[in-house]
Amino acid sequence: MSVFFSIIIPTYNRWNHLRTAIDSVLAQTFTDFELIVVNDGSTDNTVVNFDKTYNGNSKVRLITQSNQERGAARNNGLKNAAGKYAFFLDSDDIMFKNHLETLYNKIRELKEPDFLTTKYQFIRNGKITFPDVCKIKEGYYDYKLFLNGNPIGANVCVRVANTDLHPFESDRRYSITEDWMFHVQNYRKNKLYVIDKITIQMHDHDERSMRADNSVIIQRTKLAGEWIHQHVSLTEHDKRTLDAFVNYFVAIHSYVDGKKSETLRHLFKAIRATGMKKKYGILLAKCLVGHSAIQKMKTIKE
Repeated sequence: MSVFFSIIIPTYNRWNHLRTAIDSVLAQTFTDFELIVVNDGSTDNTVVNFDKTYNGNSKVRLITQSNQERGAARNNGLKNAAGKYAFFLDSDDIMFKNHLETLYNKIRELKEPDFLTTKYQFIRNGKITFPDVCKIKEGYYDYKLFLNGNPIGANVCVRVANTDLHPFESDRRYSITEDWMFHVQNYRKNKLYVIDKITIQMHDHDERSMRADNSVIIQRTKLAGEWIHQHVSLTEHDKRTLDAFVNYFVAIHSYVDGKKSETLRHLFKAIRATGMKKKYGILLAKCLVGHSAIQKMKTIKE
């Protein structure tokens, strides 16, 4: 059965969020799609509840694999996709009803680009916030957009027949950074089209991967930076930009963990890579003044 879109959702012990994600896909105004849920070795009630809830729905199918992390799960879904285009959705996010229709119309307008995405918003405890991607103008972007991090997450639509498409890194050492690596590698010779419409909502809950232990985030960000250096051809300026981002990002998470010496060490590396920037100066001031002093100053002002 051929369809236009294959929606791929990797999941691991997320049934409490997964059903909402699935239902948001099934509510799309554009209906020429299949939904592939890749169960990445869940140990909760995901399989039982999935079968009970979606048994008989021809648009939805479940693939189960041993736990290999999201990169491998997404690749498995892509390998089994029947669609002309595939879209990756996380199991704790939802699509607005016009998401696929928005992608379809732009695909027709641009005459079938290889990569495109829309914008998203966060929701946390009922409060909506808008990430930096919302400030990006509509248009094509290459890998340089991602040398300062990943502004779009894994929410990307890809043309399945693209022979230059690089899969997600499946080595679990890179878990939570594999989508960033995917973007940098794929847009080195290609481009991503960003649509100026918000059609995805990310649930910013405490179990979200980017709210994991700071030491884990630091380690994997460093590894991902090394991986990009090894797998993507970069100019010297690109390398400095990438190194500055990695060190600044690590410095932020070290600061949150209260590790002053680590914060300063990585912050000075970022400064050496690209020179002083306003955000570096702010973090430097915070680090030198300290958490407790800042809290006292806030209390005095209040």
